[in-house]
Amino acid sequence: MIDAIEKFLYRFDWCLSRLSAITVLATMIMVVFDVFCRYVFGKPLPWVYDLVSIYVINLILYFMASEVLRAGSHIELDLDLRLLPPQVWGALQALAWVAVGVALALTTWVAVEAMFESFAKSEVHPGLYEWPVWIEKGVVALGLGLLVLRIFVRCCHYVHKRLDASVFQSSDHVAAAVAAADVK
Repeated sequence: MIDAIEKFLYRFDWCLSRLSAITVLATMIMVVFDVFCRYVFGKPLPWVYDLVSIYVINLILYFMASEVLRAGSHIELDLDLRLLPPQVWGALQALAWVAVGVALALTTWVAVEAMFESFAKSEVHPGLYEWPVWIEKGVVALGLGLLVLRIFVRCCHYVHKRLDASVFQSSDHVAAAVAAADVK
């Protein structure tokens, strides 16, 4: 079951990371075109700033969060506590990941509720263009939800591998799970 969730996450994260990369490229093109129109024609594109600041930044940040954790590309404080036995250090890491997972799960819940409330009220950002707020909140909720699922899977791997803390440092178990699932 955990391997199936891991495989789903791996593929979903792969798709979202590609979408984020394409979004970054499209954003660069839009900003360059906006600057060109502003200084050459004296007519900037008024929607570019709103689109980038409201949607694009959140999309790039939250859609990549789970993938970054899987790949181990995030900024992390590496404490080398040689005085602690490896089992104790692993248990402390597991406890920390569970705490982070619970906090992010609560945040995800609030984001989902806010998204549905925003959709029901038809909230929009004020300005020249009325951008729907629920899309922005939905992007945050989806990204956080995937990150919570990734943390849950990581903690399940920790228990499944008999309290082996190496699952917190490496994404090798992900590649093995996906490879095993592809063989079946």
